[in-house]
Amino acid sequence: MSVIERRPRRTRNNGFGDVVLVVVLIAMALAVVVTVVVIASASRPTAPQGPRGPGALDALQADITAVGLVVCSRTDLPDPLATDAVAARTLVVAVQCRDGQTATVQADAFADDADRDAAARSISGVGRPRASATVRTYGDLVVVVQGGAEDVVADRIDGMLLVKGAV
Repeated sequence: MSVIERRPRRTRNNGFGDVVLVVVLIAMALAVVVTVVVIASASRPTAPQGPRGPGALDALQADITAVGLVVCSRTDLPDPLATDAVAARTLVVAVQCRDGQTATVQADAFADDADRDAAARSISGVGRPRASATVRTYGDLVVVVQGGAEDVVADRIDGMLLVKGAV
């Protein structure tokens, strides 16, 4: 006869207390895992939404025309002025090209988010665009929108960028 058979364990309520203890321990472990996941996901920086890759400049132009604006002229810059930019494009945008009210959109595409963010900081920090200009990061792009002080076109472009997740 083994030791276990000689001295059986005595439990109350047919082991109900042991089951409750196991369930409580599992629930506590699950709560710890959920807390760690929530903290980890909250501390991770989120990348700005928007177009990525080689078609980012074309996607920006499509987004602008999708809000009812017209691209009056487009200039692709073969040698971007921004450091580390892989492509650049300047757009002149209006509600109607015959109108006098236009906005200029300068977009620089970057292969790396760190380069994009550094360029955006340098434009908005050191370079200080005119008061009527906004600087946004949008996917792989740094987008500078310049218009008049009360320019409806520039406001619509900036509003579209914000709705699409630009920062």
